[in-house]
Amino acid sequence: MKEGNAIELKNISKSFKLEVRDEASKGLIRKNKTSTVKHKVFSGINLEVKKGEILGVLGRNGSGKSTLLSIIAKILEPDTGTVEVDGKVASILALGMGFQGDMSGRENIYLKGELYGFSRKQMGEKIEQIIDFSGLREYIDNPLKTYSSGMSSRLAFSVMLHVDADIMLVDEVLSTGDATFSAKAKTAFMNIIKSGKTVVFVSHGISAVEDFCTRAIWIEKGKIVADGKTKNVCAKYMRAMTESFDIIYDQAAGGVPSAQYALALMYRDGKKTEKNEELYREWIIKAANQGHSEAQVVYADMLMDSDSEEDRSEAFILYQAAASKGNSAARMKLSSLSGGDESDPERAEVIEICRKLAESGIPMDVLRYGNVLLKTAWNEDDRRAAYAQFSIAAKEGSPDALYQMAIMSRDGIGTDLDSAKYLECLEKAAESGHLKSIVELAGIYYAGKLVEQDPAKAFEYYLKGARGGSVSSQYKVACMYRDGDGVESNAEKSDKWFRIYSHSAIAPYQYSLADTISSRLEIDVNPDDLIRKSAMNFNSKAIAELASIYRSGSSESSDMSQAKECYLMSAEVSASHRLSLADMYYEGVLFEQDYKKAAEIYSKLSYALDMNRCYRFYLMCRDGIGMEKNAEKAEIFLRRAAIKGHREARRALGMKP
Repeated sequence: MKEGNAIELKNISKSFKLEVRDEASKGLIRKNKTSTVKHKVFSGINLEVKKGEILGVLGRNGSGKSTLLSIIAKILEPDTGTVEVDGKVASILALGMGFQGDMSGRENIYLKGELYGFSRKQMGEKIEQIIDFSGLREYIDNPLKTYSSGMSSRLAFSVMLHVDADIMLVDEVLSTGDATFSAKAKTAFMNIIKSGKTVVFVSHGISAVEDFCTRAIWIEKGKIVADGKTKNVCAKYMRAMTESFDIIYDQAAGGVPSAQYALALMYRDGKKTEKNEELYREWIIKAANQGHSEAQVVYADMLMDSDSEEDRSEAFILYQAAASKGNSAARMKLSSLSGGDESDPERAEVIEICRKLAESGIPMDVLRYGNVLLKTAWNEDDRRAAYAQFSIAAKEGSPDALYQMAIMSRDGIGTDLDSAKYLECLEKAAESGHLKSIVELAGIYYAGKLVEQDPAKAFEYYLKGARGGSVSSQYKVACMYRDGDGVESNAEKSDKWFRIYSHSAIAPYQYSLADTISSRLEIDVNPDDLIRKSAMNFNSKAIAELASIYRSGSSESSDMSQAKECYLMSAEVSASHRLSLADMYYEGVLFEQDYKKAAEIYSKLSYALDMNRCYRFYLMCRDGIGMEKNAEKAEIFLRRAAIKGHREARRALGMKP
């Protein structure tokens, strides 16, 4: 055995014999014949665990996680290979293992200790601590068969924690007992980890593995398919759980509602399997019956298309169930149905007005039409119509439309389930400074969801989000600077961002109070100082206000270089502030006149141009100011300016002023 290793498995194989019924052999009288088949769990696994290492084991149900622990504990013998362990082993593989129902809780503590290899005297020295930790002193001398399953679990876990073992094998036990005991168990488990013991920890909960383990492995089809840093292995496993048809199918068959819903969408869209409307409906119904709110709404929509009063009544019940979980679509439909008119004339009127406005092609009008269709959608056709409108607005660069397309692609709402499209739209929206997209992308790259984990890229997005005023991003940036996670460790910058985060709750008040106290003589505080402090805490409104103060304030507060810096900073996080910056470049105000920079900003934010800017951009396209002449684009923006009410544009097109 290698020096420094606590566990070594070499070329481990393990199979079990299973009795399988032969359905084809069943007759009128005879029962099914059975045949014995060999189920291979492991095939040539090799694993080394160093002393003091906390190893997390991930894998689907039936992948062999618990079998692996049983082999290490030498409860099971492998078919081939060798198992070497250096140190005394304590395991929690089955919490009730080794307990006797007719014996008292106290007697079972001694019995369990003997199974771990400890004498009665040794257990006697620990028994009071074990009883106190379990919280079962009142019941400890009662027969174990009178205990609830939770009480038995608490007793078994308490024994496990108090035996002096070098190696601990733990299988899904941190949620044992009630919430209070579970919290206490997690704290105790963390203390074990800090003590330097070797731990092999199996859990279905990825977050638990990430929280506790220094290394992780992922077992799939009898092989270790990933082994390494916990974050990297967990990220790969998470991606497989969201993208692999086999894994999603196994989870769905095992009764996981979210997997059942995801599987239904795969059959609907033909993603990694053939399209199958019958199976789509079957899995939607299963997910709905399991309480998945989105599935309940989809199934209810299906039932509403029926002429059967019984089906429509069932749909009403499903809408109620989803509405109680906060599903906004269910609440809207439930309210409309309760009002007795699912074809609400007011809804129809608003939709029609929005449709006519959207015909203008102005992105804001198109975006609004898409939002109305989505928020009032009655069926999948309405949601697909909404997605189509978002697509039109997105082509004009609308980040809000891109973000909505991303979310709909992620969830398979109104379009096919498409993780690649989800990422593509998020990245395009983030390029435009869309804060929600920036923060979401940061989380994706940090966790390695759907993409390879990239802490450095995650940090770039988190920093951009932090500067944009995202409080959660500010905290994450502080932690990443502190830990050297995705960026070089920097205590000074970490402290700065922790300070900003700690002030995030008061920054909006600093800004709003500045206006209030400007006319209140009894408050002896300079309003400009409050705005300056709020701006330093990355409140975007305060940054823009501070720019104005520096630009046009008294001689004491006037500072053109500081004003420029504030305008540039505010332009990073707000489309309206970027447009103001473009105006300055165009007019040569504060900044040196630069038509090219102005044209670049106007072009990127063409979806948000108001009446006057549309006309200005028309002139720039027509005359080649800061850009090449473009007659086609010029005509588009002349028309938009006219539709928005610009008098000269309307006159140029022969429209009534």
